[in-house]
Amino acid sequence: MSKYATVFKAWFGYAAIITLACGIIYITVQQDFRLSANDPQIQMAQDAAIAIDKGGDPKVVAGTGMPLELSQNLSPYLVVYDPAGNVVAGSATLNGKALKIPQGVIDYIRKNGRDAASWQPEPGVRQAMVGVSTAKKNYIVVVGRSLGPTEERIDRLGEQVAFGWVMSLIGLLVVAFLQDMMTRKPATA
Repeated sequence: MSKYATVFKAWFGYAAIITLACGIIYITVQQDFRLSANDPQIQMAQDAAIAIDKGGDPKVVAGTGMPLELSQNLSPYLVVYDPAGNVVAGSATLNGKALKIPQGVIDYIRKNGRDAASWQPEPGVRQAMVGVSTAKKNYIVVVGRSLGPTEERIDRLGEQVAFGWVMSLIGLLVVAFLQDMMTRKPATA
C-alpha cells in the first residue's frame, strides 16, 4: 500500500467522526438560537390573551403607540385579530398597511390554541411569530419580531463551526502523516 493510501486510511475514519460531530453541534445550536427567538413573543402573546380574557380592551392591550414598520424595525409587535382575520388592534404595518396574516393561520390558532412559526411576507422581512387564541376563541393575539439578529448569529455560528471543522481535519491529517512517519520501518538495502 502506498504511503498516501495508508495516511488516508488512518485519517478518513476520524475525519468522518469530526464531520458528524461538527454537524451535530451546528444543528443543535442553530435550533436553540431559532427556538429561543420565540421566547419574548410567547410571553407577550399569552399575557395579552389573558388580559383580554379578563375583560381588557384589545386596543388597550395592543398599545396605542406609533405602528412599527416590519421592513425597518427590530422591535416586537402585537396585533389582535378577530376570528375572521380582521385586525382589531395592532402596532405593526408592512409597507404602511395593517399586518395581514393568512386566514389559514388564524383558523389553525383558533382551533389549536397556539402556533409559532417563521414568516416571510416579502424578501428580506423574516419574522419569528407566535399566535395565541383567547380562551373564548373570540380573539387571536399574534406577536412577532424580526429574525435578523438571530439569523446573523446563526451565520456566525456556521462560520465558526466550518472553521473548526477545517482546522480539525488539517490537524488530524498532520497527525496521521507524523504517525505514519514514526511507525514506518526504514528500508534495508
